[in-house]
Amino acid sequence: MAAFLKVMFAGVLMTGGVLAANTISAIAKEVKTGNLLIAQTPAKSQVIALPIALPDSADISLKDGESVSGRVIKVDAQGQTLTIQRSSKTRSIPLNKIDKVLFKNAAAYVTRVYPRMRGERKRPIGKPITWNGVPLNTFTIKNPVKGEAEVTLAPPVVSRAGLLGIQSVAKDRQYVVDQIQFNPQKRTMTIQATPY
Repeated sequence: MAAFLKVMFAGVLMTGGVLAANTISAIAKEVKTGNLLIAQTPAKSQVIALPIALPDSADISLKDGESVSGRVIKVDAQGQTLTIQRSSKTRSIPLNKIDKVLFKNAAAYVTRVYPRMRGERKRPIGKPITWNGVPLNTFTIKNPVKGEAEVTLAPPVVSRAGLLGIQSVAKDRQYVVDQIQFNPQKRTMTIQATPY
């Protein structure tokens, strides 16, 4: 009886080894046939660097009731300041003194075919989107004169499904910022944007 069990155990081990080898072989063949891109898709969709546009002029409402306007040229995450430009003068404002930044209806938008257009435009019917809890250091103004900025979005700010939706819209439309609010204590910001 003991000899029978030893033979049966050896047979099970050999069968398991053959099945494991066939599984590894099948997986390797599947990857070689072009499924590597499919396997990598979820990792790529976890973070996106999204180009966004800033309209030429913004109204900055301060917590003390004052209001200033100008072109937003820099958001300094380290120094926690917002820098605006009006004519040739610049002014830096501490983020903890800002209630909100509201961009005027001087729509700046970009398409892949036409150059950036500035000036009063009728806003298209689009669904505004709000990103809450965006880390300050993930927002960069690339070219303040052209209104080119970039925000890096990732979970938990935007879900994986949300990132896929944003990428899909961004293929042929440009997100234009409508409003920004800052939370200096958490070193985050809330961005409201509309795709054009």
